[in-house]
This record gives sequence, structure tokens and C-alpha cells, in this order.
Amino acid sequence: MLTRPQFDRACKLLIEEYANCSSSLSTNAMQGWCWNEHPSFSGLGYMSRTSDYLGQASSDNLDPEDDCIEIDEATASISIVVSTSQQYVMFSATFQVPCFYFTMYHPNGAPLSIDELLSTSLFRPCILEDAETTSFALTRPNAAFPLLSQGDHPTTGRPCWFLHPCETTAAVEELMKEIANDGDSEDTRLLKWLKMWFTVLGSAVDLA
Repeated sequence: MLTRPQFDRACKLLIEEYANCSSSLSTNAMQGWCWNEHPSFSGLGYMSRTSDYLGQASSDNLDPEDDCIEIDEATASISIVVSTSQQYVMFSATFQVPCFYFTMYHPNGAPLSIDELLSTSLFRPCILEDAETTSFALTRPNAAFPLLSQGDHPTTGRPCWFLHPCETTAAVEELMKEIANDGDSEDTRLLKWLKMWFTVLGSAVDLA
């Protein structure tokens, strides 16, 4: 687990380390982030970035003149589109770990439905196996909480999707046991912890 100041410090260290790093499959998830301070209260900042993903959309959300759309002439109803995702790494005061929030929109600005969302290249296929979906959540079998839920951005109040952080601590701590930490400075340990969190997050979503 992290305290709020530790979360802030870890995020700023990660942004600094990858600001000028060359792009690669192993580093893409940690690149492109920026730090946003709370507009009214110090110590309540978060990371954000924008990324694009391939997905499917019904004809209701398509503009044939849009360069981001590949029309399927055979069906004229389902097409491959490039959807824009605004992504956030927030601090969960309840679980004391980072939490991944995001939005995703069609080229015409319409938000994706959950079925369209789960068809994008953001999600790993493994998390969809045997999962139950409603219009507002994705739940794995025997899970205490939905894996994917809707909620308001903790700072802006904007409607978002988020991955529930309930099992994050145990997964990250297990990975931390496998790497050498003896003699690390506090900054080094915090940066390693956040990198491991991205590794855990990467088992559910593709941030490349």
C-alpha cells in the first residue's frame, strides 16, 4: 500500500524517468503521462494521458467521411474505428493504491457502450472469459466486486469507467518479493512499486 504523499512522489518520479525515454513495448504503458494538480486543494493530484484504440461501432455512431473509420462494405453495420481514451491514474484513499480510471469516445464524440468498450484493443481477451456484463459493469465469476464499473472522476466529477483496485495490493506485493529491494532508497522503492502496479494493470488492459 501507499500513502497519499508516496503516491504523488511515485507518479512524479515515473513521469520524470519516462519523459524522454524512447518508445518500446516494455515502456509504452508508462509513457505519455502528465501530472495534474487539484484546482483547489494541494496534495490531491493525479496522472493523465490520451491514447487511441481500435474497436467496433454500430452504424449509429459512424461518419463515413471520418478518416478514423474503416467501413465494412459487406455488412455496412459494423466497422473498425479508432476511439480516443482519456486515461487517469488516481489515488484510492479506501484501498491506498493507485486506481485506473478512463473514458473512451467514438470519433463523433459519442461515448462507447460497454459492449463496444470491451471490443476495443484496450482490454485483454482473458478478462472477458466467463465474465458477466450489464450496461454499467463487468464482473468475473465469484468476484466480490465488479472488475469494471462506472463512477465519477474523483477530482473532476466527470463520468468514467474504472477498474476496481481491491486485489491490487496483494498482487503488487507478491511481485515486489521477487525483486531485490535491499539498500534501495525510498524513491527507488516507490518507483519500483508503481512500475509493478503497471505490470499488474497490464494483465487486464493494454496500455501500449
